[in-house]
Amino acid sequence: MFHTVEKLEKRTGELEPFRYRDKLELGGMRIKEELDTQTGLYPEERGDWSPIGLGDRWQGYDQYFWIAVDATVPEEWNSSTIVGVFDMGVSGRGAISGFESLLFVNGSPYQGVDSNHQEMFFESSLAGTTAALRFRLWTGLNGYNPAPTPIEYKIQRAELCLLDEATDDLYFTAKAVLQTLSVLDENRPEYHSLLRMLDRAFLRIDWSRPGSEAFYLSVQEAIDLFRDDLLKNPKTHAVVVQCIGHTHIDVAWLWRLQHTREKAARSFSTVLRLMEKYPEYVFLQTQPQLYEYFKQDYPELYEQIRVRAAEGRWEAGGAMWLEADCNLSSGESLVRHILYGTRFLQKEFGVTCNYLWLPDVFGYSWSLPQILRKSGITMFMTTKISWNQYNRMPHDTFVWRGIDGSEVITHFITTPDPSRSENGAFFYTYNGGISAQSVQGIWNGYRDKGVNQKLLLAYGYGDGGGGVNREMLEMRRRFAELPGLPHVTTGRADDYFAELEQTVRNTDQYVHTWDGELYLELHRGTYTSQAYTKRMNRKLELMYREAEFLQVLSRGTDKSLTPAQDLAEGWKIILRNQFHDIIPGSSIREVYEDSKEEYAEALQLAERSRAESSRTGPCCSRSRRLGRSLTARHGNEMISSSFHLPMARSG
Repeated sequence: MFHTVEKLEKRTGELEPFRYRDKLELGGMRIKEELDTQTGLYPEERGDWSPIGLGDRWQGYDQYFWIAVDATVPEEWNSSTIVGVFDMGVSGRGAISGFESLLFVNGSPYQGVDSNHQEMFFESSLAGTTAALRFRLWTGLNGYNPAPTPIEYKIQRAELCLLDEATDDLYFTAKAVLQTLSVLDENRPEYHSLLRMLDRAFLRIDWSRPGSEAFYLSVQEAIDLFRDDLLKNPKTHAVVVQCIGHTHIDVAWLWRLQHTREKAARSFSTVLRLMEKYPEYVFLQTQPQLYEYFKQDYPELYEQIRVRAAEGRWEAGGAMWLEADCNLSSGESLVRHILYGTRFLQKEFGVTCNYLWLPDVFGYSWSLPQILRKSGITMFMTTKISWNQYNRMPHDTFVWRGIDGSEVITHFITTPDPSRSENGAFFYTYNGGISAQSVQGIWNGYRDKGVNQKLLLAYGYGDGGGGVNREMLEMRRRFAELPGLPHVTTGRADDYFAELEQTVRNTDQYVHTWDGELYLELHRGTYTSQAYTKRMNRKLELMYREAEFLQVLSRGTDKSLTPAQDLAEGWKIILRNQFHDIIPGSSIREVYEDSKEEYAEALQLAERSRAESSRTGPCCSRSRRLGRSLTARHGNEMISSSFHLPMARSG
């Protein structure tokens, strides 16, 4: 036994720190608590600052801090790749708890920094200058732990350095090869070709003086040798895995709405920075509610998103205003989600969306296909049904038939979640990684191989946001080259779904039709908790419909009535609180305290509109009579009469 794989794993680990050269530790850091918790803040030098350095600890619970450091960048670095590496502590599982921060460089928002995003690339123009680095840190809310106890973090790394491109290339190449070997059968010829090529490359490295010029020259020889050998081993595989960057952000869950706005800022700014270095990087972000928040908080970065969207690299899609619950929301509300979402995408990005992206919703009403088809949407994507407790869905690409016979092509992203081993490869995730296990596993778990051989992999840290990091982008590049795995490409989700629709319609293979509700055998408490939220949701759904109806009757030429835009903002409150963790009752207590305030605001808007409609306009007497027949008042209660327009059935 030569233990070649084990030897290469050890050597790869030893190689990793040599990617960073000429490390410059940053001293003179200082910290202060930020008492103003509003969103969209910029650095402010005033206040009580305290010194803090490497090894020091900071802590808090739902608190904000600024860490400031002025970094002098050597002038001789002007022709090199300048990297900052910062580790402020360890956050919790995935991206749902722990510290998060937004880095400002010379006063401008730059990139998110957390335990999954410790690297950032700086422009070479900073060489020879002193850069003002300001981190706005949020301590987090303890994730699943409801106890408001302080969370402690430790400043473990704060440095500038130069990236050695050859060493970085060999490190990620070796990591990708070793992962590929772990999923390939040892009898495959690609297994032995890859092992031999990597071993030959590492034998070229001069380990006698690690970190010396001779060492780095030998690393360059090693990666050159590997790439020469790789050209002799072309990639052949019938399956294509198309990757698209993504960050699923729960609009509220284990955090409040204000925290979500900040998560969007951190996640989106990180995407913009990575797109500067990786021209092939394509990113999808759904939920127009997040774009609206971002536009309000950091309008200069929002304009950068619009530029990337015009290039085709940033895809704004998904159709709905946000990822709404599809069990409790009325048919009218589901229509509004699509109306408000598609209008926003069209106005802001010039996009006509024909697919619905709902990866994390707790079940899907039988009426949804009808609503989608009448809205011009022909494709539907989710992953959540794979989380069923007992019954696995029989297909991953199929036709979903609605209550009236309307049909939409439905596709489950089958990326395996390695953290959920109890369900094996059949527990699909929308927070995918780029690994040999995910690239091979997305195909292994797929149940309609005879119909379709091209799959979509959405990758990036999610739930609490964060998104793609550099390692994912580097690994995707490597897996695109290595033999033995499916072809790994990148591209837009709308292009993928358009191609899949044609594939399904043109196939001569059997395509299953699912006629009925897509019931999720999980999260079954959606109808039984947070009764106030559910009650106010239904009251406001009915009240806003009636308020709009009365306004139409009363409008005439009177311009004093509540503007339609105000009612639209009220509807946004209703829609926002139909997010799939708010209205079902799976969010933390603070979310429902905020929701109660928002509902009061929406109620006030609707009541004002109804009152105005009853006393103004040429049809005021008729609208007053109709208003009395529509609803009766008993204290703070609103009891709806039997005169209601029919609403779409929701399951």
